[in-house]
Amino acid sequence: MKNENGSARPSLAISIIGLIAIIGVIVVGIKLNFGTQMAVFCGAVVAVIVAMLLGEKWPDIQDLLVEQINGVTVANIIIIEVGILVGIWLIGGALPTLIHFGLGVISPSAIVPLTFVLCAFTSLCTGTSYGSAATMGLAMLGIGLNMGINPALLAGAIVSGAYFGDKMSPMSDTTNVAPAMSGTDLYSHINSMLYTTVPAAVVVLILYTVMGMNAAANVDVDISDVAMLQAKLAEHFNISFICVIPMLLVIVLSILKVPAIIAMGGTAIVSVIFAVATQGAPLSDIMGAAFNGYSSNTGVALIDTILNRGGAKSMVGTVYLVMFASIMSAAMKKSGILDIVIDKGVRPVIRSARSLVIVTMLESYLVLLLTGNQTMAIIIPGQTFADTFDEYDVHRKVCSRCLEDAGTIACAVVPWSSAALYMSGVLDVSPLAYAPYTLLTFVVPVFSMICAFTGFGMWNSKGEPMWKKARSAK
Repeated sequence: MKNENGSARPSLAISIIGLIAIIGVIVVGIKLNFGTQMAVFCGAVVAVIVAMLLGEKWPDIQDLLVEQINGVTVANIIIIEVGILVGIWLIGGALPTLIHFGLGVISPSAIVPLTFVLCAFTSLCTGTSYGSAATMGLAMLGIGLNMGINPALLAGAIVSGAYFGDKMSPMSDTTNVAPAMSGTDLYSHINSMLYTTVPAAVVVLILYTVMGMNAAANVDVDISDVAMLQAKLAEHFNISFICVIPMLLVIVLSILKVPAIIAMGGTAIVSVIFAVATQGAPLSDIMGAAFNGYSSNTGVALIDTILNRGGAKSMVGTVYLVMFASIMSAAMKKSGILDIVIDKGVRPVIRSARSLVIVTMLESYLVLLLTGNQTMAIIIPGQTFADTFDEYDVHRKVCSRCLEDAGTIACAVVPWSSAALYMSGVLDVSPLAYAPYTLLTFVVPVFSMICAFTGFGMWNSKGEPMWKKARSAK
């Protein structure tokens, strides 16, 4: 058989070899500390070489490459706007306000569930699991240790909370990369994840409450550290719930389904006004934070670590990552190796939307185990199966959800992953020790399977709920 340009379609063996070469280069790049962006760029270069060796002409590859990059332009604009918003929210006191009041609800009998909730809230607002664990997480760990709570249990609650926000926040890079790789939009992706992640979080919170009440029996809490952190925040910011209004605006606009670019851009303008009104910040400083990120100098390492972030520049790496992944995707599609592997190697085991969900998540887990990198666990399966969801009349927001339900949420419990190494280093708890307590990692996939097998939280390509059609058919 031949491709549309007349070149012969590669065999299954050749296609597998080509994929192994591409993925192998990425894995080696990651292991050699090239950084995820450059590792993917190297993979893209190999993908182009493979396509040309299989008879594809560069002008044809370039045309598809440009088309693929154009397809993720909206996602890249949103990613840049996210960085701008975080910078403005920091200098405008929104995030400091949330941290201040969050620290004020510490209770000995509820330290474990509060750790989960506060880390989830911090990561949801900032979009960073690393920052949430290194700041709010580390603070809660210190308080819990002083109470005699099992550090592995605390670390598990910290990681679960950190990755709840990493998975759900529109500020998170993975939350933007997953829909970009699956061919859907940000809000649809987040809406889809509500059906698996929110009920899972409720179950996890109940479990942590029970576990925490048992662990916190007969202990007292020293609130001096908490009081010091709150005092420092109040010293450098005007703490008020009014500061949080711009953050609530994003939620309202998303519920109203305002296009993400307009919603983010409009919220940025409102956030500037609030930063001037509530903090008296000079407009030049606000613009500097919007582009370069906010620079905190409170003198308290825990506070400065979380507040020194944001800005459009902070998102450049994610923009490059999406672009390089698009180049790699274009080359693999043009050569046909992805289609061949799916048609001859994977399709025989996919017989329904249900099995498609399972296979997508399994590949995400496999890539995560091989590479130890959560971004690769999103990019590679996303590129592999996005078109297949169309063929089985399943909306692509289900595809993007599968990638996060597996690749994002499980990365910190794979001992050799960069995420696990980071969490272990920050919290000083072994991944093997905290993994059994990282409950969100294990509960989310359960709800993914419930959705797949019942049809609840599943949609066809037109966005119509599958469970309603199945019920009406009965």
